[in-house]
Amino acid sequence: MPKALVVGDLHLRSSGDPRPARALAALLEREPEATVVFAGDALDLAAEPAPAGDAARRALGACPELSSALSARAARGVRTVFVAGNHDADIARPDATSALHDALGLAPEHRAFVTTEPWFVQLAGGAVHVEHGHVFDPDGAPTHPLAAVARDDVGIAILRRFIVPVEGHFLVAHNAEAPLPLLMRVIRTYGPRAPWVVGLYVKTALSTWLSSGEAFPIERDRAEGARRLEEYAAAVELDRETLAMLIDAHATPTRARRTATFLRLYLDRVLATTALISGTTMSAAGLALGAATPVMTGAPLAAVGALSLSASILAGANRYRGRAERALAVGAERAAEITGARTVILGHVHVDAEGPRYRNTASFSFAPGHPYLSVEDDGTVVRGHAAAF
Repeated sequence: MPKALVVGDLHLRSSGDPRPARALAALLEREPEATVVFAGDALDLAAEPAPAGDAARRALGACPELSSALSARAARGVRTVFVAGNHDADIARPDATSALHDALGLAPEHRAFVTTEPWFVQLAGGAVHVEHGHVFDPDGAPTHPLAAVARDDVGIAILRRFIVPVEGHFLVAHNAEAPLPLLMRVIRTYGPRAPWVVGLYVKTALSTWLSSGEAFPIERDRAEGARRLEEYAAAVELDRETLAMLIDAHATPTRARRTATFLRLYLDRVLATTALISGTTMSAAGLALGAATPVMTGAPLAAVGALSLSASILAGANRYRGRAERALAVGAERAAEITGARTVILGHVHVDAEGPRYRNTASFSFAPGHPYLSVEDDGTVVRGHAAAF
């Protein structure tokens, strides 16, 4: 098999920065015969206010240089593979794949050279296993990678219902920050609109929480995915037992548990802050008016809010810092054990990480120098950069 370029987290969208796509197009000119593997989140379908097929057309339509490069490669018989991530979970579904081919302007005889995968791809005769990695992160894990419907994870739910409406895509790169720095960032960015933005977040977080737990159909999706395991095993040339072991190594989605969703969205701090502000305001109004009842009600409410907020922050200002990175590192080692791969390549967390048998692509769009990984035909994995930095 020829050399492969593994590109992670490109996050193309119709209104995004076109420079990463141009940098990738230039890289492909320098590597005309290399297979290209997008290790998930190549197209930020979740960030487009349109169905998956239309979203794919919009995202690629905004990047004509890259679209032309991929189309020309397919015409020469050079492969491109799009592996599904959590931001483009629908990419491997027939309508989205067809829209992808249409957006690239591929002739019917060239479409076989641009393929999509719902879960993973193996390179160098199985020596290298490539997937997005969100399956190991509770906040990004699907119910099952082969389920017919891709359920929004906790982050994608917030992206669709909050980030997109407020045009806050810059917040995606800061999603690992603690709530207070994020709040300050929102206030600086939105100014007078900040209270409305915060209010929309609270509304979105509450609706996401209410649709979690028993309302999240994880058992049904897992049963459906299990029925498709045999067919997928034949397609990827691995036995069903190996795939079942990989499934067992996956994380349980945060949204499958209401308490986990409540805490992940920091709703405990939202409610504590609301109690603190409401109680303080009520007490101040009572003192100003000389009314005892508001003071007697507001003071305890403010105290409870302050104590709850303090306890939560003391337990960890950012209680999820590094959790996804650690989960992917452990998951990659486990995937290597199960599949026998020498190296497991993941993306998702946008960091240049590695372990004994683990490499992370980092984000081609968000990391300096536009990083990627090159896989030689003997399974050797080398870090490269599309631009100097």
